[in-house]
Amino acid sequence: MIAKKYSASLYVKALHSLHKRMSRNHPKYSMIKDEYYQKLAGDIGEEVVMKMMEQLKLPYKFYVFHNLSLYAESLFQVDILLVTQYYALVLEVKNIKGEITFTDQQMQRKLDTNETHSFESPVLQLEEYVYQLNLLFKAIGFNLPIYSAIVFAFPTSYIKVPPANKTILFRRGIKPYIRNIKADSPYINEIQLDSLKNYLLNANTDFQPFPLTEYYGIDPDAILKGVECNQCGLIGMKKLPHNWFCPRCKIYHRKAHEQTLDEYFLIYKSTMSNIECQHFLKLNNKHEATRILKNSMLIKTGQSRNTKYSALFSK
Repeated sequence: MIAKKYSASLYVKALHSLHKRMSRNHPKYSMIKDEYYQKLAGDIGEEVVMKMMEQLKLPYKFYVFHNLSLYAESLFQVDILLVTQYYALVLEVKNIKGEITFTDQQMQRKLDTNETHSFESPVLQLEEYVYQLNLLFKAIGFNLPIYSAIVFAFPTSYIKVPPANKTILFRRGIKPYIRNIKADSPYINEIQLDSLKNYLLNANTDFQPFPLTEYYGIDPDAILKGVECNQCGLIGMKKLPHNWFCPRCKIYHRKAHEQTLDEYFLIYKSTMSNIECQHFLKLNNKHEATRILKNSMLIKTGQSRNTKYSALFSK
């Protein structure tokens, strides 16, 4: 049973918003761009692996969780976790094409163009996650054996040199691998399993490093302001009475500002005043800002000139 289903990462959405609103000449542009595409690929990989987990059938009760952020000795984030009465399984998902070589400390890939890249070792990542999960289980009174595996989501990955002591799976090998895990004597009963499921859901804290300009040390003034056209991508729609107009593709969109409001809180600042709304959306006057803020799904605090608005995820 899926206890925490797949959901696209808000962090990836925020990276995309930041990336498209930065100048290509900005010293951190390439770093943000690379981080965005890497995390986006990770999201795509996790989605297809979760679809495989949705098809999983076992002769005993189990729960599957996507993207759990938990705290034991420190904060750690698990791509996919399976818990049963007999064991737990941690899956670290990778979506990296090319020829893959594992070393003691890194994972390296080589493309057809002979271009090479190095990544943090998923073996070391998994060892840390298993260690932290063991601490967590013991702290709450559970003693489950924990298995772990690195999962490559697509066959565009070719494993030239596998790690010495870690299970490597491709997506379609997940279900056979799980079926072969020994499940002879339960370590916990079904009531305890349900209790563990509820604990993990309640303990989960989504990774939300917003606003990203603060997280990455980027001057907010370097961010391109304006409302984006969802048709052609131009950032700079013009505000008309009761509407927005794109000067590039000539379309009108009454609610074009809604996406830009979300992006403000994701990348720019955690609160918004009337003046900040005028500035970021490039409005003509404070009355336009008042109408937009009044009709938005934002959290209002303060009165009069001290009124501030925030998004739920920025609280």
